[in-house]
Amino acid sequence: MDAFSTAERDSVVPITLVTASEHKRSATGIGQQPLPYPNGWFAVGFSHQLLPEQVQRVPFMGQELVLYRTASGAARAIDPYCPHLGAHLGYGGKVTGEELVCPFHGLAFNPDGLCVRSAGGQKPPTAALTQRYIAEIDGVIFVWRHQDDLPPSWQLPALDLVGFSQGRYEKFLLQGLCQDMTENSADPLHFAYLHGLQEVVTRHQEDRHQMTYTMQAKVFGQVVNMKMRCFGLGYAVGEAEFTRLGLTARTQALGTQIAPLSWEFRMIDTIRVERVTRLPRRLQRFVYAVLLLYIHHWFVKTVKEDFDVWRNRRFIEQPRLMAGEGNMAVYRRWSTQFYPRGDTE
Repeated sequence: MDAFSTAERDSVVPITLVTASEHKRSATGIGQQPLPYPNGWFAVGFSHQLLPEQVQRVPFMGQELVLYRTASGAARAIDPYCPHLGAHLGYGGKVTGEELVCPFHGLAFNPDGLCVRSAGGQKPPTAALTQRYIAEIDGVIFVWRHQDDLPPSWQLPALDLVGFSQGRYEKFLLQGLCQDMTENSADPLHFAYLHGLQEVVTRHQEDRHQMTYTMQAKVFGQVVNMKMRCFGLGYAVGEAEFTRLGLTARTQALGTQIAPLSWEFRMIDTIRVERVTRLPRRLQRFVYAVLLLYIHHWFVKTVKEDFDVWRNRRFIEQPRLMAGEGNMAVYRRWSTQFYPRGDTE
């Protein structure tokens, strides 16, 4: 991997002299501060947990959304209230075939959100559900969010799944900011100190809404090449390649702010082993299930090492960075595009 140390890349670091007296105070009020809800694509659920003709309520950016799946398998996300008289469609609403039916008067809405019939045979009102922009990709249901009510300006890519195992899934409810998840990828020094990686070297590449980090390190004495791609602030895909073992381990990491200081963290782990891909399909699934059980356990254990920091961390607008933290400075500048202008600068 073409990589170089962060220390080499951060050859100039401004040093500011301060005195202890400048950091004393007698007032109260310093604590965790929320950021505005960010723009972009954010996960609201795993695909396999939304069955055909099922209705679910999910928290999302300070409100509630209703998810449902039609009998043919199309997933939809909507604002929860019926445009007729305001009934909450997540409490008693049901899917009949391709239509979502309101629990109050039996009004039925087609997959485009239009009211197409009433329970009593009367002419249905000219009304439509407020649908959300939705994308269902690689086992995840995403919803687009923008504070100015603008449509999606970029799309999420589909992953190459050839040769990879079935996934193992996790979900955690955490205090703090969902930004901590993608910001983690920009912090090479913590990989060594907190997670025990050795000989860490890293670089980054920025492309509008996407940030890619490549890193080389040693884990358990094995050289590992890692690539972490961040698609906005809510979705990151990490791949770790152990060349000697012929193993690629992939994690889809998903962070969604649901309240000012509360967020949901989801992850999907899959693996690909060159030797296993040559086995018959049935034996391949068995071997993958056993291997993934242990690798997933290690991934969960590793990410949980961050949880206490994430839960209790305070967002510092102007962090005092050290040599080797150039990635963090770049990330902070890049992340501002997903917030109302000036709110994190």
